Amino acid sequence: MTTTTHDSTELRPESPNLGRLAPAMSVIGAIGLIVMLVMMFTGDEASRRQAIGSYLFGFVFWIGITLGFFGLTLLHHTVRGRWSVSILRILEAGGGWVSIVTMFALFIPVLANLKVIYEWADPDKVAASEILQHKAPYLNVPFFAVRFVIYLLLWAGLAYFMRRSTMRQEQSQDFKLEAGRSSWGAAGMVMFFVTCTFAFTDWVMSLQASWYSTMYGAWQIVAAVLGALALSMYIFCINAHKPPYNTVWRPDLGRDLGNMLFTLTMLWGYTSLSQFLIIWNGNLPETGSYYIARSSNVPLHSIEPMTTNITWGFVGLIGILGQFFIPFFALIAPRTKKTPKNLAKICLWIFLVHITDAYLLVIPSLPGRGGPGPISPAIGGDILAFVAIGAIWFFVFGSQVKKAPLLPSYDTRLQEALQNAH
Repeated sequence: MTTTTHDSTELRPESPNLGRLAPAMSVIGAIGLIVMLVMMFTGDEASRRQAIGSYLFGFVFWIGITLGFFGLTLLHHTVRGRWSVSILRILEAGGGWVSIVTMFALFIPVLANLKVIYEWADPDKVAASEILQHKAPYLNVPFFAVRFVIYLLLWAGLAYFMRRSTMRQEQSQDFKLEAGRSSWGAAGMVMFFVTCTFAFTDWVMSLQASWYSTMYGAWQIVAAVLGALALSMYIFCINAHKPPYNTVWRPDLGRDLGNMLFTLTMLWGYTSLSQFLIIWNGNLPETGSYYIARSSNVPLHSIEPMTTNITWGFVGLIGILGQFFIPFFALIAPRTKKTPKNLAKICLWIFLVHITDAYLLVIPSLPGRGGPGPISPAIGGDILAFVAIGAIWFFVFGSQVKKAPLLPSYDTRLQEALQNAH
């Protein structure tokens, strides 16, 4: 009697190779960046302004994702949550010190052309505006550059310390390192919220220097963390059937991850509505200008060309429905969080809608980019900048995620929970 044997390795699913796209992304990113640099530093002033504005949009979106990854890393180390162990290595790769330094290097072209899109950086415009003169002690080029360096040192320094500590614990299995990260993480969370508030004020809110909002910092931090969590969970969920993620996936983990995504969705809706209600109740022209620039001030029925039927108000509606109501009802259903396939779909949806949210945030604030709607000749540059900077981001992410095990070996709580499940 003969028996047929099979090599068990043939039936074993292949481990995810999250760094396999890095070479291709490096080529795409390099080509796109070169094209954008040519557009930003050549041509007339109007074309350069459009190119720099497009580049700023790409930067703001991807620095938001980077900071979201970094903030979630700090949250994990602060509370030592079990659910976040599953995506910790993804967070460290996308929000680590290398990613932060890379993103800051990518901001240098904007730093060299501040007065093209920031009116407070143009001495002639400052001299003609009483508001800009009043804000000049804070909004001036030297102090802006100093704050830029401070953000870099604080974020990159803490990210480097956290990553180095986790890698040391991989070797020593010393729990004292984890306890130390918890203390540093708590202080880091405070620093993170304060500095991110100033950073988003510098990079985005100051595009409309006459406008201000006390809710702006919290609103943008929540939006960035929501987009980052959606992306990190998507990467985890589409690989949940592969080792080592298949050793930790269970419905309870999906529920925890989905609940965190649900919480951030609720927070985004709360901060968005709070800012609107505060500004609406105040009824002041200088604060209401933000929503006026993003309203459907041109009736849809009065516009014939199909390309101009999409107003800024319509883009805002996409955010309201796509980043709040649809995720809210999807994530409140247990079946959405029960399988990685369903959870991955809603994560991808939130991430894609987050792109339109960032577009609505930045583009109408740029000189000459408001108008009746988002469709304009400059949209090609917006897409190019988004893809180029995004490709560089994924290149750095892919190169960093390969440098450590996808699951920390010093924290086996997820594996133990799966083994003890009944």
